[in-house]
Amino acid sequence: MPIIKERIKFENKDVNLKINLGAGNSLSGYQQEINYLTEETKVELTNPIIDNEVRRFQYSASTANLFFYFTVNGVTYVNEFGTTGARFESSEITDNSVKTRNSFFIMDFYDTYNTFTQTKIFTIYQTKILSGVVSSGTPIPKYIINNNNNDRVQFYSWYVPKTFIDQNIASGLTTVTGYVKFSFFNAKYGDIALFYNKDYVNPTNPASPERLYFKVKLDLVNMTWKFDYSGTNYPPNAKAYQIPFTNAYSQKVNDGVNNFENKKQNYPEDNTFDAETGNYYETL
Repeated sequence: MPIIKERIKFENKDVNLKINLGAGNSLSGYQQEINYLTEETKVELTNPIIDNEVRRFQYSASTANLFFYFTVNGVTYVNEFGTTGARFESSEITDNSVKTRNSFFIMDFYDTYNTFTQTKIFTIYQTKILSGVVSSGTPIPKYIINNNNNDRVQFYSWYVPKTFIDQNIASGLTTVTGYVKFSFFNAKYGDIALFYNKDYVNPTNPASPERLYFKVKLDLVNMTWKFDYSGTNYPPNAKAYQIPFTNAYSQKVNDGVNNFENKKQNYPEDNTFDAETGNYYETL
């Protein structure tokens, strides 16, 4: 940073000291410096342009079954939305109440499972939580991902940022490995249930953060995606098991959730406003 040093002779009189707004002692006028500083500040304060253009990727394999297992006590896990699972009453499920309609699953896509270096690329939501498989007349959190259910299972289509695609293609890649993490927002209780990959197996490092993710692969040329698996414990039967709410990681995430009551306005029944009384009255 350059420093301009000036010596001012004191003669017992007021001194009119001009301080440059710029970093240098340029020959531009004072108003020009103000204009320059204003434009520079405006650019810094304005949010940078973000390219939100995306490309739709569809599931490439024939079928994948995605299960979500919830737990209330941290011991018993069930593939249900009921009181022993996602904690909804049977009437709230059968009537598709506001509490269930406002609940949703979240899928976050990351470039790596390393929490210190990862970047979240995009997010997909399953807002139609009751549009999965129906068992004994009741919807359960099991979703069949294939072309026949793409209108009901929102996880079928992924919307990948074009910038991410172009960046990898420019690096000579036609396929990209990614890691997805699932969670569930319960509008009834205002909390988030986190999930881990039940079929993750790593004898050398069973506590690896990779356990929280499902490994997937993107085909950048054909714009498709699939679960990247091997062996018998992996998809097409992907099993996401809830991390108990008593877990420290789950508690930390939920501590950052801010809930508020979204109240609905009650409009007056009458149709004419009286400016003197501030009330409404009915006119025919």
